[in-house]
Amino acid sequence: MSLQMILGGSGSGKSRMLYEEIIKKSMDNPDINYIVVVPEQFTMSTQKELVRLHPNHSISNIDVVSFARLAYRIMEETGRINVEVLDEIGKSLILRKVATKE
Repeated sequence: MSLQMILGGSGSGKSRMLYEEIIKKSMDNPDINYIVVVPEQFTMSTQKELVRLHPNHSISNIDVVSFARLAYRIMEETGRINVEVLDEIGKSLILRKVATKE
């Protein structure tokens, strides 16, 4: 899996392109679960937009989660409940490392 940068001005269709791509992939592979990670304040609006754009108006194999919710889900699945979660600086450092990796 590779990192793709999608660049463009405000209102140029970046989010819609991503939503349409994830919907297409989820329909082509209904047995695979997809996770869309968004900032906490955008989870509900992203879910609503994905449902609106989906031809079946359902996103049964697409989960929209925040960074914190994804971290807690991983900790629940691995049995590590008392693990310290990264703060904003830690998240920024990891994202920067991933973005600059060749």
